[in-house]
Order: sequence, then structure tokens, then C-alpha cells
Amino acid sequence: MIIVDTGFLSSLYKIDRLKLIKEHFKVDYIVIPSAVSAELSKTDFFTELMRHIAINEDLLDERHWILIKKSDTKIINSRLGDGEKEAISIALVEKERGALLLIDDRTARAVAKREGVMTATLPEFLLDCKEAHSLSKDELLEIIHLLAEKDRYKFNERVLRRLMAN
Repeated sequence: MIIVDTGFLSSLYKIDRLKLIKEHFKVDYIVIPSAVSAELSKTDFFTELMRHIAINEDLLDERHWILIKKSDTKIINSRLGDGEKEAISIALVEKERGALLLIDDRTARAVAKREGVMTATLPEFLLDCKEAHSLSKDELLEIIHLLAEKDRYKFNERVLRRLMAN
């Protein structure tokens, strides 16, 4: 199961590459916590995103491939937002089945890792796509450019060198 946090989803959505997650991991759907959905409801693109959202597994199909999931278990950490807490909670419940949490927030990743949850940042995801040949070098360059332009996403120099290396 691939669980996606707000920032990660928002970044890829803004550059029209959200489906890359589904395609790269060869999954039928991705999961967003209900708290992430609530956070995204405040964005300009939420109405458009809703066209891809299913509120239960029975409604998943080719068009509706983002599942909203709620978790009763809550991570208690005052430094995390509700979306991050719920994302980690869902990943914890699903970790025996190989759940992967896509999240950029450093504090949230540290909490998730302490709980034994596998995580990946956006740069790590893009590097994995590159190494698996899911993205060509030109596609990767375009994504990096679009992230900077449309999301003001900044990669550090070390990460950029790794992404651009042959």
C-alpha cells in the first residue's frame, strides 16, 4: 500500500505527475488519509482532484484511484500536523503488508521511522524512478524544472547531482 501525505501529493499534482506514483509502483490505487483530504480541501485544485477520489474500496476504478482512508489510531506528537499523524498511523497498521509512506516532512519521517514505517521523500522517489527507468533523464529534468517553477520546490545540490548523474 502506498500512502501519500499532503505536501508530496500537492507537489506532484501541481505539475500533473501524480499518476507517476501509481505507475511507478504498479498499484491500482494510492491512499490518502482523511486528514490529508481535509488539508487538500483548502487548495485551489481540490475540486479537480476530487474527480479521482474514492471514499471506499468498492468505488475504486481506473478513474477513481485515490482512496481516502481513516485511521482510529493516532500518533501523539505535537510537532506533527493531523495529516502526518494519520498517514503514519495508517502506515503502521499496514506495515506488515509492506506499506510505504511518501512524505517530505523531516520530523514526520523521523517519527515514522522510529515506528518502523518505510518512508520516501520526493527526491528519493524520483531517484527510484530514475534507477528503475520509470523516467528518462529528460523527463526527470522536466519534473525538476516544473517543481521549481510551479511548486517552488528546491532540491539541494547533492540531491540534484545524484538525480542528474548517469
